[in-house]
Amino acid sequence: MIAWILVAHVFGITLWVSGLLVTTIALSRHIQEITAEGREAMARMERIFLRGLADPGALLTLLAGVAVIVNNPAYYLHARWLHIKLLFVLMLIVLHGAIAVGSKLFAAGRITLQRAQARVLLVAVLVIFLLILISTLPGEVFLT
Repeated sequence: MIAWILVAHVFGITLWVSGLLVTTIALSRHIQEITAEGREAMARMERIFLRGLADPGALLTLLAGVAVIVNNPAYYLHARWLHIKLLFVLMLIVLHGAIAVGSKLFAAGRITLQRAQARVLLVAVLVIFLLILISTLPGEVFLT
């Protein structure tokens, strides 16, 4: 059973991160768009990527992660690598919220964004995802 929960956890993080990445790429293109129709289309795509990939992926990741911890709390609640990983997961949650709010406000015309800011968001998602992987895989080996 634990193997299937881990599969769900990995599948969820894949959806989550890919959703955030394509949203930031679409946001970067949205910033460059000059026509009203194009801007509306890009805003719709950003919402689709967030609601269809990132949000369900985040939910699946978090639920499966809690299920893994509940399955063996004596080990996981005392694992230093997990505490480090959870800090990075919290950072990804905050970044997810920032991307969602920024995309919505930009689409409504309430804020302005530069293409470089969208690129920074993209790189931040990648770096945090890499830190989650590093803290989980080698962290479990070296920090136990």
